[in-house]
Amino acid sequence: MYKKVIFLFSFLFYSYFIFAQHTIKGTIVDASQQPIESANIYFDGTTFGTVTNSQGKFSLQLDKATQAPLIISSLGYNSVFKEVSLNKEIIVLKTIVLKEGVNDLEEVYIENDPWPRKRKLAYFRKWFLGEDHKDKKTKILNENDVKLRFIPSTNTLVATSKIPLRIQNKYLGYLIEYDLMDFELVFKKIVYKRDGKRKTHYNEHSSYYAGTSFFKEIKDKTKKKILQRREKTYEGSILHFMRSLASKKLEENKYKIFNRRFQVPFYKFFNVVEGKNRTAVDILTNRITVLYDGFDQSFIQIDKTPTTFYIDAYGNFAPINSLYFGGKMGKEKMSSLLPLNFKPQP
Repeated sequence: MYKKVIFLFSFLFYSYFIFAQHTIKGTIVDASQQPIESANIYFDGTTFGTVTNSQGKFSLQLDKATQAPLIISSLGYNSVFKEVSLNKEIIVLKTIVLKEGVNDLEEVYIENDPWPRKRKLAYFRKWFLGEDHKDKKTKILNENDVKLRFIPSTNTLVATSKIPLRIQNKYLGYLIEYDLMDFELVFKKIVYKRDGKRKTHYNEHSSYYAGTSFFKEIKDKTKKKILQRREKTYEGSILHFMRSLASKKLEENKYKIFNRRFQVPFYKFFNVVEGKNRTAVDILTNRITVLYDGFDQSFIQIDKTPTTFYIDAYGNFAPINSLYFGGKMGKEKMSSLLPLNFKPQP
């Protein structure tokens, strides 16, 4: 079984950089040019964000480098994805107009949904929050807003939400606002007979989800044990691996690479070419096994060889659907998600 995994903060990929000590200013209005108060302004997948005042104005300062699209959202309006090029200390954006969202009618399905919500919710929690979400005290605070449906003809569980999900992760100390845009969990249907009766079983096969996220600290002062948990979560993660691959520090960062059960030179099947704003990587074989620190095993699988993807300075990779992850990396979900601008302690 494998899982198609994407960085939740990688919904869009840009090859520009945002340097420290910059201030972004702007005004958010509706179609009638009336200011929108309390609109959310944030860089996707980071802790960098703010809200508009009563005049619809905002000012967002960055004291750390990041690369991500700027998201502008407000309840009842369609979100806007903004590409920002920070080439000076103060950047004033043109007035941004948010259009009212259309109240979509509930989709009509010809097929009946045979599964109870309790069963669907258990699968959704496992594949969205993570298998360890209970141990890591991760939960969706507005879970009733999640709409779930199992489609028998495609053996697929889908999930949607009209408003952002509020995810509390006490283990890592984050409150995450997640705008869920897509979720699919595909099953393999197995039909067999037992005691002369026809039985049906569903095996989880692959999962996919996409959206944008904004991280906030749950508490003003983060405890030392929370910081230690973040460090441990980061080590051996997809984010850590991509940063190590792009900087050609796989060996220094305790990784080993295997192909067909045999250990191979680190870059035998990775062609890494550093560029000005991003690093290009060609994978030259369909499946590579990754071992971290002699213990955590994962694998990366691709549909065709060679496959080219790009890694930015923060470990963000694109195209987001070019790689399949399995093993430990394949299990990374919201319970182990760190912001894009996470920086380990020196």
